[in-house]
Amino acid sequence: MNIWARVSRSRSIKPVLVAGLLIACLLTGCARAKKSDYAFQPSDVTSVPMGDPFVQDINRLGINALKLVNQDEAGGGNLILSPISLATALSVLSNGAAGATLEQINGIVNSRGLSQNEHNNRYRDLISSFYNRKDMVILPANSLWIKRNYPFKESFAELAKAWYDADVFSLNDKASSAVNEVNRWVSDRTKGLITDPLSEIHPLTVMLLVNTLYFRGTWENPFDDSFTRKEDFTLSTGETVKVDMMNSRLMVPFHDAGDLKAAKLYYRGGVSMLFLRPEENVNDLLSDLTAEKLFEINSHLAIHTTDLKVPRLDFGYKSEMSDCLKALGMVDAFTDGVADFSRMVDGKKPSVSRVLHECRLKLDEEGTEAAAATVVEMAGSAAPPGTEEIRTFYLDKPFVFIILDEQTGTILFLGKVENPLG
Repeated sequence: MNIWARVSRSRSIKPVLVAGLLIACLLTGCARAKKSDYAFQPSDVTSVPMGDPFVQDINRLGINALKLVNQDEAGGGNLILSPISLATALSVLSNGAAGATLEQINGIVNSRGLSQNEHNNRYRDLISSFYNRKDMVILPANSLWIKRNYPFKESFAELAKAWYDADVFSLNDKASSAVNEVNRWVSDRTKGLITDPLSEIHPLTVMLLVNTLYFRGTWENPFDDSFTRKEDFTLSTGETVKVDMMNSRLMVPFHDAGDLKAAKLYYRGGVSMLFLRPEENVNDLLSDLTAEKLFEINSHLAIHTTDLKVPRLDFGYKSEMSDCLKALGMVDAFTDGVADFSRMVDGKKPSVSRVLHECRLKLDEEGTEAAAATVVEMAGSAAPPGTEEIRTFYLDKPFVFIILDEQTGTILFLGKVENPLG
């Protein structure tokens, strides 16, 4: 049955390309978007075991993508990516793929080879765990924007509805109106932090897939702004800049490995921010970082009284991720005439033409506000310490950060700060 028996607000179009817009946003103070009227049935899951292979696939994708992007950028600036945004986008996309195209996507997001239903079910549980939180706001939403008269299979949209809680809309055939509608949808759900993820929609685009995720992050122990002052931050070049440095003394999870110091600060409700400060070059740290090594660092953290210096942050980053995903093994999806999305459409051969990713991070004395956007376009407890010395953890040189959901082990954001001034 053609999907257009179920899609509202129909328009006419003559497309050859398929596009997917996947946007994940984690924001302070956002309210849940209206739930869809479709078949999503949330589970009672509130947590996932730390180190679960399913979650490790999400984290591994993010870390590997960050490493590749850092290489492309020649290690020169601030970076931030959202692993859960990228992984959710590819997982929704995988429901329309078949053959080698599906195998390559699954090689990134489903390395254990779970059945498609089981893989989708794990995402339903992950989404449900976000919905079921108390004292913490992590609220995802998904939507499909589909142009009329293109032979999309109803089963593809139904899977997106049932497993990912996706709403389905008709994509306006007037390009400027379509851009405005999608941007308005995104802006509403990011409280204006991301206002224009789309500057244009190609005339042959036939589908946009949008994912949003909200996050409210308030520190368990906020910084006292009366102790924030201008201090030196040493760049990789050796030059110093004056930044707004927040100061505090807290009992925090801390680990000193000699060549690397790590400390973790908690948000209320079960999310944390892990900071990694290498003694040497931050790009060498990124080159060697893996999901397994991150899990190992996390396991070595122990509570210590620590003098902290953390700079205020407010920066964003954009990247075209197609080459990165190809390097990670997702090749066929981008290849005209080879890409197999036969579980998405009848009688057409669409392929992915580009993947855009954008994030924004704001960190201050109260907590953190962040947003991520991914655009896919297709063509066709440690024990209390005894007496001890006070540790020091000064983020006064380039470092890596990870915003981690402690209840599922999922990395929501990760990045590198070369210069807190942006």
